[in-house]
Formats: sequence, structure tokens, C-alpha cells
Amino acid sequence: MKRILSGLTLAFFTSAAQADVWVFDPSASLDQRFDTNFSINPANEDGVSQTRLVGSLGISRESQINAFKGLLRADALATLGNDGTNNGGGELNSNQIVLLDYTHTRVRSNFGVRFNGVRDTPSRDIAADILDINFTNSALDTGLTVPQVDNIARTSLTVTPNFSYKLSRRSTINAELSFSTVNHSTPSVEESLASQFELANPGVDVPDNLTIDDVGGPFRVNDELDDYDEQSLTAGYRFQLTPISTLSATLGVSRFSADTEPAPGVIIPFEELIPDDDEPAIFRAPLRTATSITTTFRLGYERALSPLLTIGVEAGVRNLNFDNSDLFREDDETGLSPEDRQAALDATEGNDVGFVGAFTISRDDGISRYSGRIGFDVLPSSVGSQVESFEFIGDYTRKLNPLLDFAFRVRAFEPDAISATNDNEFARRFLSLEPRVVYRFTRSWSAAASYRYRRQRSQIDTESGQSHALLFSLKYSPPLKIRDLNQGG
Repeated sequence: MKRILSGLTLAFFTSAAQADVWVFDPSASLDQRFDTNFSINPANEDGVSQTRLVGSLGISRESQINAFKGLLRADALATLGNDGTNNGGGELNSNQIVLLDYTHTRVRSNFGVRFNGVRDTPSRDIAADILDINFTNSALDTGLTVPQVDNIARTSLTVTPNFSYKLSRRSTINAELSFSTVNHSTPSVEESLASQFELANPGVDVPDNLTIDDVGGPFRVNDELDDYDEQSLTAGYRFQLTPISTLSATLGVSRFSADTEPAPGVIIPFEELIPDDDEPAIFRAPLRTATSITTTFRLGYERALSPLLTIGVEAGVRNLNFDNSDLFREDDETGLSPEDRQAALDATEGNDVGFVGAFTISRDDGISRYSGRIGFDVLPSSVGSQVESFEFIGDYTRKLNPLLDFAFRVRAFEPDAISATNDNEFARRFLSLEPRVVYRFTRSWSAAASYRYRRQRSQIDTESGQSHALLFSLKYSPPLKIRDLNQGG
């Protein structure tokens, strides 16, 4: 996987060097967040204050046939809990983002490569730039994995080459490959002790300076985030039925592979457990591999109902074959009866058929823009299997005057793991609402304010957790004529 990513990235930069003019767009911002329940925990609310210093550099270079765009961003994040302690400090107090996009255009064809590299923590939703009025950099995976309790660093790398070719003035074929790898750091000793204490003492505040004796002695860690790889291929055909309508067909196949813990009920001999590097009394089971292959077929239809209003409908089927036989092996010891053991072994491999689809709508008159999307899909996740997701996103943006913008987003999300051997303790319903305003009070300076409401109900919780947050940002960008033109100034 790493060789493939390195090779594609090298080709990406070599081709991009053919372009003409470099444009650099640096910026710096200071963000502040006040949150009543950062981890959306219904039992123990953890209010925090977060201060973030961000440096960004936008890069672009274009010619008649080549276009290169990039974004480099890094921040320094400080978090204080209600008690004034560093709540969530951990080992990594920073997010780093590298986004690169190269396109080579010919008369009838386009070839491109996108690279996305992110290293972040559970604070990734504050890594979203609230000065981005179109929400294009907003974190969209909140709620997809486990609750934001532990300060676990995540490294995600994705390389996506793509190609399109015009068969005629009305028809186009396209193809896209995607190679993704996601890795998580090991929780610190303090975080592991705190999680174990909460598990043994639900509803009790976690004391400071926990030791192994405080949690009952040596223990085995369970249910940590899982590293995974995914490779996918998508091929599509688009045909313009009329000047205002388009029909499309898309065929996709993906392979998902996760390094995860053995199945529940499997007894791992003590001598095979792996002690923590910093605390030998904390143990972890050796990881095993879960895989799944998903095939999808979709038909889509887009139509412009008016010069300002466009709708799209997509519907299809998906077939997911999962293989978790490595999680529960024939020679594994368990405390199950022979009948239950055989049933568990039979359930490690299977097939799941379902529907995928989406409905989109957008309206843009140059001053106000409305957009909405409702979709069902299968996505990768950090819980050891793919998840079937339902998602609704609604956005509204309006230019109140040449210097002041307003935006509002509502998002509802419900993931559900697809695996017969996964008890799906991470299934949840998530809702967020966020209005924001952005004011450009000089050519170089802008300010933003946002209110963010989040509500989450986990399958293993009897109550919903909710969070109220206020976010403020002050940003400086050196004068740049291209940016002034894009902003109407």
C-alpha cells in the first residue's frame, strides 16, 4: 500500500511541474471554542475551552492544459477542562492537513490525481475552518466512529487517480481508483486507565493520577479504534438526454480490510497477550484481519427545473461479502457450548444485500444558495467493519452584503455496522445544527462566529448526550488579487 501511495504521489508532482504560474495564498488564524460537552457523553459531561492557532498555505498553478491546487494546514491546539486541567491534551495537540489536486485536460479527456493526507485527533471538528462559509472543509465523519472521548491521533492517507473521456458531445465515460489507509495511535496509559475506571464505575467522576491499583490490577483493553485499508474502483457513464437533463450509470467495487480484535467470546491465552510499552500491567489481544468486498450498481438522473434550481436522484443495489473467519478460528478456545460455537463459526462469513441511493437538490441565485442531500450508502469505519449509513445534510448560505456572509447547516447521521460477529456497540444517531456568520472587515482581516449544537444517542446508552458550543475565529490573509476577485472585491 505504501509503495503504491508513494509512486502515485511522485507521478502527481512530476506532472504538476508542467504548469506555468504559481499562486501562493498564506493565512493565519486564531480560533476559540467553548463547549459544554466535548465528547457528547450523556453520563459525564466534559465542558472544555479550546484555543487554536492555525497556519495555512494555499497553492495553485494553472495553464491551458494543467491545473494544480493544494492546501497545507497545521495548527497548535490547547484544551482546558472545566476544572482548569488539560482535558484531552494527550500526546498530540495538533492537526495537520495536506490536500493536493492535479488535473491534465485534453480536447476530449481529463486525467487527474488527488492526494489527501490528514493527521488529527478527536478534536477534528474544531479543525474545520469556520471561516469557510461553504463548509467545504468541515469534518464530516463525526459520529461515524466511536464517541470523541479519548485523544487518539489518527493518520489518514488517500490517493485517487481519475480519468474521463468524451465519447461524443452528449456522452462521457469516467473511472476512478482510490487507495486509502487509516492508522490510529495507541492510547496513553492515562487514557487506558481512565477508560477502565469508567467501565468499572459508571457514572463516577474519574479521579486524577490513576494507578493500576485504582482499577483493580492488571487488565486487558478492549474496543479500541481499528486501523484499516480500502481500495476501490468506480466506473461510470453519463449521457445528456436533453440540454437540461442527464442520465448516469455507475458500477463500483471496493475491498475493505481492518486490523481488529478477536471475536467476542474467544479466549486468548495469557502468554499471547501483548503488554503495553509503558505499562506492562495493561494488555492487548493480538490483532486479526476482517475483510469485506462490496459491489454497487447505481442509476442516476439529474434535471435543471429552472436556471436556478437543479435536482438529482440516484438509486441502486449493493452486495457486501464479509469474511471474519480470522476473528474466530477453528482452533480458538471459547466458553461456548458446541451448538453456540458452531453457530458463531458459521456467522463469520456471509453476504448482505441492500439498497443505496441519494436525492439532491440545489438552488443558487448568486446571493443565496440552498442545497440538500439525503443518502444511503456503505462507508469504511474504524470499528472493524464497514457501516451502512443514512445521512441528511442541508446547507444555506447568503451574502448579506459585500462584506458579510451567513450560513446554516443541519446534519443527521446514523451508521450501522455490517457484520454478523460485531455487536455493533458503536451504532448511534447523530444530529448537528450550526449557524455561522463571517465578516471581512478589511481586505486582509476577517472574523467569524458560530454556534454548534450536537446531539448523539448511542445504542449502548440509555440517554442522549448533547453539546452546545460557541466558536470564534480571527483570520489574517495577505492581500491577493485573485482572492479579492472571488469574493467580489
